[in-house]
Amino acid sequence: MIANLFNVLLGLALVYVAVLHPSLLTARPLLLIAIAAGIFLAGWVARRSDYRPWQNNSNMVLAVFLAGMTALRLQHFAVGGFWGPFTVGTVVAVLALWAALYHGSASPASNQSIGS
Repeated sequence: MIANLFNVLLGLALVYVAVLHPSLLTARPLLLIAIAAGIFLAGWVARRSDYRPWQNNSNMVLAVFLAGMTALRLQHFAVGGFWGPFTVGTVVAVLALWAALYHGSASPASNQSIGS
């Protein structure tokens, strides 16, 4: 759960930088690589203890996408410089918060519908 909350903070920080300080993304591509590595490592740690690991698997794929986008220097273009990090940060934060808060049902009986 702590790794998921760390991913939430990383996602929000990425959105903050993309919206309010876009020059940081173009001037310091190592910042994006460091954020992508942090998202990947936190997702890898968190998926081992989560009820459903698909959220963190998705976050790891998004981290690889962010690192690849940075390696191809797409952050220098208007679309890649804003929408890429903004979308990755938003989706990572939402999925990590979902994974941190969702713990599944307590018993298999609670999965049955009332009418059956």
